Amino acid sequence: MQFTKKLYVTLAGVVVVLAGGYALVSHHYQSAFLPHTEVAGVDISGRSVAEANQVLLKKVNNQKYTLKDQQNSVLTFSGQASGFSHNFKPLLKKMRQTQNGWTWLSRSFGEHQTTKAEDALILDTNSFNQFASQTVTKLNASRTASKNAQVDLTGTDYQITKEVYGNTISLAKFKKTVAHGINQGTATINLQKDYDQPTIKSTDQKLQKTVKELTTIANETINYSVDGNTFQVPKSEIRSWLTEQDGTVQLDKTAITNYVIQMKTQYDTYDKPLTFKSTKQGTVTVPAGIYGWSISQADEVAALMSEVPKGKSFSRTAVINGSGIANKTRSVGSTYIEIDKKAQHMWLYQDGKVTIETDIVTAKPPQVTPSGVWSIWKKERNATLKGTNSDGTAYASPVSYWMPIDETGVGIHDSSWQPKYGGDWYKEHGSHGCINTPPATMAKLYDAVSEGIPVVVI
Repeated sequence: MQFTKKLYVTLAGVVVVLAGGYALVSHHYQSAFLPHTEVAGVDISGRSVAEANQVLLKKVNNQKYTLKDQQNSVLTFSGQASGFSHNFKPLLKKMRQTQNGWTWLSRSFGEHQTTKAEDALILDTNSFNQFASQTVTKLNASRTASKNAQVDLTGTDYQITKEVYGNTISLAKFKKTVAHGINQGTATINLQKDYDQPTIKSTDQKLQKTVKELTTIANETINYSVDGNTFQVPKSEIRSWLTEQDGTVQLDKTAITNYVIQMKTQYDTYDKPLTFKSTKQGTVTVPAGIYGWSISQADEVAALMSEVPKGKSFSRTAVINGSGIANKTRSVGSTYIEIDKKAQHMWLYQDGKVTIETDIVTAKPPQVTPSGVWSIWKKERNATLKGTNSDGTAYASPVSYWMPIDETGVGIHDSSWQPKYGGDWYKEHGSHGCINTPPATMAKLYDAVSEGIPVVVI
């Protein structure tokens, strides 16, 4: 009996000691990490938050990363140099709060509880972007860039130039790879999958379709008619209008505009001097006036931009603005009015024959009747012509027939106040610029001509 009692006492003592020891150890783990606790590959078991933080920072601050490309090391750098840093304290405090110190024994025989360093990473975006940009620029300095397959014009044919596979590093891919490597704590980061790659291949169906479309358009036949002139737009000109961007055919509006301007320069008759065979002075050069026509640049550019992409041959008559007869050369035709200031005489030619002629009175010097190729742009009965005399006084002259010919107010009209016409009368008794015409002759002239008839003043 005594043995049994002593045994119980002994066992009870052992239990007390063991319980006390367990409690003592458990108390330690109330402020320290449980066994088998790892962060970023570092065992922090039994360490306090402050101790664990110190050990971890020492490791990550000294950690180096190596960039490799095709088994060649191209750069070694630290996380801090690339804009990455660590702050383990919040993570460690959170981990500590989830651990129960009384479970230390079971954890001693359990599996390791591992937390990655990326959970404590801090990224300075500006520093990382600068590091990535500078590194990629340096790496790519002597590398070959990839090129997309593209359409090129060789002679008169459109062909596909194959893509080029280079070895330049993609900035976007580089950022992703490096950030992932540092997050994972990978000491060696491989860049072999970070090359810029061609995005358009020679087998691309859209590109092949583009070649066919360009070829079709370039082979169009475009026939033009410009007020009596007919010609064909050169194929080389059409090719110069065509551009291709990412498989889409486009027209160069500037190039088409320049071509229309060339047409205007060659064919427009407006604002150009006229070589004219006069009645008394022979062949003379007459300054440009308001008579003539010009190709409408806006209409022709819009038409070509619309028709050319259709890939079908077409014929077009140019839209023209202004007045003038349909002749291949600058001309007033065979029906016109000629006014010779030197001869102080006017002729009406109809179908090449003089049907009316008369002496006239033009401007009194220093005022002038402007020389030029003009046109009757209005006919008016019983008008009152108003203006200012050379001495500054106003005048108002009623006329029975009024036909303005230019844009300044000069015209042909009857002048009942003139006692004579022709000769040198104009030098002392001339007009303010208009062509004074005998009333009876003016009535005939008014009835004989229509608006738009050319008036050549020499």
